Amino acid sequence: MRVDDLYLTGIGSEVGALTPVAVPLAAGEFTTAEADRTGQLSTAVAALPGPELAVRAGREALRQAETVTGEPVWPMLCLHAGIYHAGIDFWHAASFVRDRLGVGAGPGLTLELGAMSNSVVASLDVAASVLRGRPDHDAALITAGDRFGAPGFPHWNTDTGIVYGDAGSAVVLSRRPGLARVRAIASYTDPSLEGLQRGDEPFRTASVTAHRSLDIRRRKRQWLGRHGGPAHVDSRNADGVTAVVKTALSDVGLDLPDIAKICAPHYGRRLVETQILRPLGISESRTMTGLGLRVGHLGASDQIVALDHLLRTGEAGPGEHVLLLGIGVGMTWTAVVLQVEPVPATA
Repeated sequence: MRVDDLYLTGIGSEVGALTPVAVPLAAGEFTTAEADRTGQLSTAVAALPGPELAVRAGREALRQAETVTGEPVWPMLCLHAGIYHAGIDFWHAASFVRDRLGVGAGPGLTLELGAMSNSVVASLDVAASVLRGRPDHDAALITAGDRFGAPGFPHWNTDTGIVYGDAGSAVVLSRRPGLARVRAIASYTDPSLEGLQRGDEPFRTASVTAHRSLDIRRRKRQWLGRHGGPAHVDSRNADGVTAVVKTALSDVGLDLPDIAKICAPHYGRRLVETQILRPLGISESRTMTGLGLRVGHLGASDQIVALDHLLRTGEAGPGEHVLLLGIGVGMTWTAVVLQVEPVPATA
């Protein structure tokens, strides 16, 4: 979908304090083999719960949007995401975030969008479609926040090839010019892969994570043993990655060499190679993997945290194109092509 008439007018991120890899190695929570395989140097660990991290990021995004546009931005559509427990059962985190940000009561929807690690990038697809079809909607606010940790989800050893980190992120999507123009968006779904994270797990009436940690590694082994091993997932993932990237780029007449940086999921180094670099035929230097190896996989926040870093450091300048690539278990893929505008990210 070619867009061109929507902009990211505000971006915010809140990342936990970094814990170096030496800490889990000394505690026996991470092995030297895993450290070598992932290349992980540290990960972000926060004291605040995910929704509070999202609120902090949201405040910065709304502040930037007001500075850039010259007036307060009131988002009629508020979307929120988290891939792990928000801290309270039977509760609506999206409304908490909206209320704490002072958006308050009014027309429009406040929703939680569940595309796992693709939630924020996929939300840009949803929000863009709403704004383009609803002239009465001027802006949308997208937030995400996750805090992992024991007992349910240890940062370092819950998953294979991925170390998780705590962060919140937020972005304001608007018709008014801002930090980056949205050029194109494309999404793709392959639900046949949902079992990769389910394995042989039975359906339960309550979560087990209050008493023991999730074992995503075991679930993956169970499912892969019946479905052709990792090569099957690698092939289907390559189909999804290439489909969304090629579609989004072709919609605006661009090719991969035209992209200054790619903000993709913060996997460990080996998974980045098999799931992102190899399908796209690019080198690690084209991505934000270096940042990911310091902060970890931040749930749904990887791409916005990386984009915020690029804009604040000037690594992506006016006129340059940046690609956001979201990959969510289930599985879904979304690509968003952005063009940086001549507005400082610290505005």
